[in-house]
Amino acid sequence: MSVFQVLFVSFLVSYLGSIPPGTINVTTMQYALLGQKRSAFYFAVAASFVEFFYAGLTVRFQIYLSQTAGFSNYFQLIAGLAMIVLGVANLLSKKTKINVSTSQGSGRHGFKKGVVLGLVNPLTIPFWLAITAYLQGNAFIALDGKLFWYYLVGISTGTFTLLLTVRSLGVKFKSIAENHFLVHQLPGIIFLLMGLWNLAWLLF
Repeated sequence: MSVFQVLFVSFLVSYLGSIPPGTINVTTMQYALLGQKRSAFYFAVAASFVEFFYAGLTVRFQIYLSQTAGFSNYFQLIAGLAMIVLGVANLLSKKTKINVSTSQGSGRHGFKKGVVLGLVNPLTIPFWLAITAYLQGNAFIALDGKLFWYYLVGISTGTFTLLLTVRSLGVKFKSIAENHFLVHQLPGIIFLLMGLWNLAWLLF
């Protein structure tokens, strides 16, 4: 498997997976609204670095599970069920309402804040566990050797690029993030279809 494929897939999934509004991208948007583009940049760097760390631990754990007898026999089944769970969770998500505050402080410690908020954002762990299991189970990626590190680079680069996009869009990101169909329902439908396809492949 080529390095480019691993980088492209991980980058794309990370970029799209970072769109749903959360503390990371909303804080980036608030920095942009305050005109603190430099703080937003260093905040994005720090948050992407933490994402690299979290994803690394998660993927290592996923690799361990995939090589464990008993788990590997049901790898495709578990990956399919994980996608279905993500799909249902997205479809059941309530409509997002973002309150934009312009009293977030000076933003001089953007990097430090990015590290702190990145560390208290553990939802990235189950997300990357499920996504990695699915991608590897369907041969979209391989994680052997150096490809493991390229996969992590793609993940952190995708997150960083999305945050730079948020910084550029500023308040325009608010209308995107509050679009319930685009941010929650459409990904939910996609996850469901991916999971059902995986299960159908096992049955037929």
